[in-house]
Amino acid sequence: MASSGNGGGPESGFSGFSGFSGFSGFSGFSGFSGFSGFSGFSGFAATESPLGAESLLTTRDGIVGAPLNLDPNIVQGCCEDPANLKRLSPEVRANIFMFELGTRVTYSASCDETATAYLWRVDSKSGQPPKVQARPLIEMTAPTIQQFKDQMSYLSGYADLRQDRGAEILAQLPTPVPFLASISFLDPARTPFTIELLYAALRFCAYNHMRIKYTLAAKRPIEFSPQVQPMIQTPTHGSLPSGHATESFIAARLLWKLLRASGTPQYQQDGVWGEMMMRLASRIAINRTVAGVHFPMDSVAGSLLGLTLAEFIHEHCDPTAQDSTSATFHGTRFDAADDFDWHQLYEAQDDLQPKKSGPNGNPWATTTRKPSKNEVQSAPLEWLWGKAVAEWQDLPCA
Repeated sequence: MASSGNGGGPESGFSGFSGFSGFSGFSGFSGFSGFSGFSGFSGFAATESPLGAESLLTTRDGIVGAPLNLDPNIVQGCCEDPANLKRLSPEVRANIFMFELGTRVTYSASCDETATAYLWRVDSKSGQPPKVQARPLIEMTAPTIQQFKDQMSYLSGYADLRQDRGAEILAQLPTPVPFLASISFLDPARTPFTIELLYAALRFCAYNHMRIKYTLAAKRPIEFSPQVQPMIQTPTHGSLPSGHATESFIAARLLWKLLRASGTPQYQQDGVWGEMMMRLASRIAINRTVAGVHFPMDSVAGSLLGLTLAEFIHEHCDPTAQDSTSATFHGTRFDAADDFDWHQLYEAQDDLQPKKSGPNGNPWATTTRKPSKNEVQSAPLEWLWGKAVAEWQDLPCA
């Protein structure tokens, strides 16, 4: 993906996701580059040139003949029918899925001593206007400037790891999906709908965390000290929540949910696959502190946001989803002496966020679960979810 001169990757506005062409997030890994298995279809591109257009024009002139009578058997297309989706290109479907998710949230903010961002869910039944009353999804309050100053010691310590982690930090600039493919068997030919779902989630994720960053306006480490000297260009948007943390955890949790939903035996025991995906998501998040562009608190807030948005997306995709989840990050309560630890926010074996994270009497994060309302599912998203789940089911022997 192009960096846009802005630190690269998911936080640079998803410039590489435009149209989702070629699932370009895999391009840095030669085994995935360019959908090489589909090279036989490259002949279609030959007509997308002046020579090709001229050839089509003269071909038509040579064969079209006299006007034909229109066939009376042509019928109207089916309204709101998910069966239409399979005939659309991934680029077109991407816009439909983004609309389905984006219209189900709204936003507000307050600017007190520290800023607070509010993401609200707007539920609606299929084919009906959304309900007027919004319900909480995410509440995120920024830490104080002193808390960020207190976390500067982590930037110095983590910088010592740059030599060891430099290659993976650069490779992780665009998207976490190829790294998840090293744990689960993701491949554009084998699991195209899973990849489509993950990129729809990542795009929705950026849509939300960028808005929250704008409200909270948290300064980057480079603004605190000339000794930070990040190993990559610092993005211009705010530091908290970390976009890489948000995106790595939303992708990891959604993929874990797919594996569990498939019913395939090896994904049903011990939570080891989910545990490994969360370790990966955590490492990607921490690497942003190693690189010098994020504080540990940014990863705390980002992982909470990503985990909660994954549950939100799942609820709108899967008709069997049972929980409706909302979460709050009380930034001013977080102990700046603490590092980021994903185990405080998520339990992989049972796929659950704890009700409270941090000290019992003064938690810095809270999560509320309520029974999900069956009518919130989106027919297009449910179609995509079903296709993705099927890709992880073992094929029966004849």
